[in-house]
Amino acid sequence: MTDQEIIKSLYIDLSNASINKDVDKLYDILSDEYVLVHMTGMNQSKKDYINSVKTGELKYYESIHESINISINDDIASVIGKTKVLASPFGISKSWWRLKQELTLKK
Repeated sequence: MTDQEIIKSLYIDLSNASINKDVDKLYDILSDEYVLVHMTGMNQSKKDYINSVKTGELKYYESIHESINISINDDIASVIGKTKVLASPFGISKSWWRLKQELTLKK
């Protein structure tokens, strides 16, 4: 597998772990410095994000990855993913959301 393929797979694994409430996988993939910035501007630490997924406060049902752009410079990769997600976050009724996620990965 190329580095590009590994990174793309990791991005998809992150999405699937959120859908499946796979807390162990989320802890494994995300660094301790991870912060999720919601479209509302709210920030969630790794621990808070994973807890919200675990409790169902953030409920993900399905995702469609529209694009995953990857650039690699030495051992650092930048990923910009655009994903359509079926979710019911924070008690909002289940609907489709277009999300953009920017990640930095270190080999």
